[in-house]
Amino acid sequence: MHRIITATLLAFGLAACGAPAPEPAEPAENVLKLDVEGLKFVGPDTIQSGWTTVRINNSGGMTHHGLVYRLPEGVTAQMLDEQVVRPIQASLTAMIAGDTDKAAQIASTFPAWLADIEYMGGPGMMSDGVTGEATMFLTPGNYIVECYVKSNGVQHNFNPEPGELGMVLPLTVLPEDGGMAEPDANVTLALDNDGYRITDGAFVPGENSVRVEFVQQQLYNDFVGHDVHLFRMDADTDVEAAARWPDFFPVDGQQTPAPAKFVGGIHDMPEGSTGYFKVDLEKGEYGMTAEIPDAKAKGFFKRFSVAGS
Repeated sequence: MHRIITATLLAFGLAACGAPAPEPAEPAENVLKLDVEGLKFVGPDTIQSGWTTVRINNSGGMTHHGLVYRLPEGVTAQMLDEQVVRPIQASLTAMIAGDTDKAAQIASTFPAWLADIEYMGGPGMMSDGVTGEATMFLTPGNYIVECYVKSNGVQHNFNPEPGELGMVLPLTVLPEDGGMAEPDANVTLALDNDGYRITDGAFVPGENSVRVEFVQQQLYNDFVGHDVHLFRMDADTDVEAAARWPDFFPVDGQQTPAPAKFVGGIHDMPEGSTGYFKVDLEKGEYGMTAEIPDAKAKGFFKRFSVAGS
């Protein structure tokens, strides 16, 4: 009897050894997929927390971006629209008309809570037909995904209809962790007060995953900080104009059409943070620039080449 039991167990063991190994589990994804329709972001308004990818398919006919930021406690998207977006547009309109005193007076009315907004990255400048993708670690809370590029002197986040939002998507980041792992990268880019430094890897033809280390950060004009936006340099590209274009504050800053094809990047994040962005690059010459005043003079312009495979 003992021999029968032993033989039976042995047979089961051999059968188990010969069984195919289970398929490895697919890595978890936590991706907010947005489309551009007219001057609106269209897609979900909730996402799980942790490592989070914001992917924007820009088929809207012009250059856009997707700044992601966390709202202070108790602040709503409607408050943002009424107390910040509309006054900025009124100030911009006065500036275009040449009334600098009125523009400055309007700009002095911003609420105190504006200083408590936490900028958390998001896809950088992307021309029509480009999909922008940035990955950040987001904690639970209320966020905004926003584009404020200008067309004919009007910001994309501004809707003239009272109570209606423009390219301002309210986003709730839930307490549940999405379980996504921190991305890999083939390029590491460090940003400090002296500009850009590629500290590891190199850009290649095809898909690139770029790790961005915000070593140092500071605010310019009380609104913008160190970030990175990539553009292609063709034979007819006005490189100086493209390097200046992301600076919002001049009247013609971020005014469409953009002077170059922008292919993505990542907006500003707090000092000490790490974010990632993906870009699909062809062989050729490229530049990276920042949404700050006098980016080139401050070290925030860098040329790089993508060689053929």
